[in-house]
Amino acid sequence: MHRRIILLTLGLLAMFRPQAQVIVTDTLAAEPLAPADSLPPIPDSAVFIEKTGEIPAIRHYGTDWNNTNTRAAYSFDQSRTYVLPLDSAHFVFPAQAGAVISPYGPRSGRMHTGTDYKQKLGDPIYAAWDGVVRMAKNGYYGYGNIVVIRHANGLETYYAHLSKVMVRPNQKVKAGDQIGTAGRTGRATTEHLHFETRFLYQSFNSATIIDYASRRLATDTLMVVKGKFYTVEAYRQRSSTATLNIPITEAVESDSLLSSLQDSLSVPLAKPLPPVKQITTARPSVHVVRSGDTLYGIARRYHTTVAKLCQINHIKEDGILSLGQKIKLP
Repeated sequence: MHRRIILLTLGLLAMFRPQAQVIVTDTLAAEPLAPADSLPPIPDSAVFIEKTGEIPAIRHYGTDWNNTNTRAAYSFDQSRTYVLPLDSAHFVFPAQAGAVISPYGPRSGRMHTGTDYKQKLGDPIYAAWDGVVRMAKNGYYGYGNIVVIRHANGLETYYAHLSKVMVRPNQKVKAGDQIGTAGRTGRATTEHLHFETRFLYQSFNSATIIDYASRRLATDTLMVVKGKFYTVEAYRQRSSTATLNIPITEAVESDSLLSSLQDSLSVPLAKPLPPVKQITTARPSVHVVRSGDTLYGIARRYHTTVAKLCQINHIKEDGILSLGQKIKLP
């Protein structure tokens, strides 16, 4: 009899033991899991950061990693200059085709810190770049169901008013991974995606770096100068005599980005930016690939499209360019 009771007890314990999952270690303060009917179960394929040193952009934020609130601390320093390379080759527009229904800026007497992009209920919402989910919550004030992703260059992207959240805090995601579905939760009057871009918790107009008409990036480098956000092209036009004077440790996330950054600016760091030159020479027939070049950047430079470049060069949009490679121009 006692043997039968023991076996029955062991069987019940086996039925209710927790599933094996990759969860953060005690080096990170993980948010307690939401109720089972609030967030979906963690898929077996999900990967989570396990150590404090894996926090993205730790150079800018330190170990500040908050799973509870959109803003953990105010650390934006307007006296410093930052240069943030943008991974244009792996950018994915975060929503299905739609239209901007409310841009960034003042609205009804208050600041609208994001861009509202019309969607249908249940449309998939995607991560714009690779990163780590800092926050995933249901019913978060006016945002409703929200996901916040921090990226390696220091940007954070916000995805709000979701009908469903499909990721968890501390989860690694790739550009194009589905992180939720569109809805109208929180303070919303129609189904849409409220999309924000922030750096060091400071919001800025995502249209600075994203061309919503073409659903592509408008630049490959974002500059933050005296608290204001510019594309590198706009900053060059704004002041041809401006001096960067940026310590490399502040400007980039790793040495591998330095050559790309210098190539983007076309000048060595900490030297005056050259004036914008008017092109008066004949259009070249080929472009020789340099460090930091992308198909999107080449297409913008020669006023063409990535599709045309791929067609005449028999290459794919997601192909890797090689230094010295010759790209035929239409």
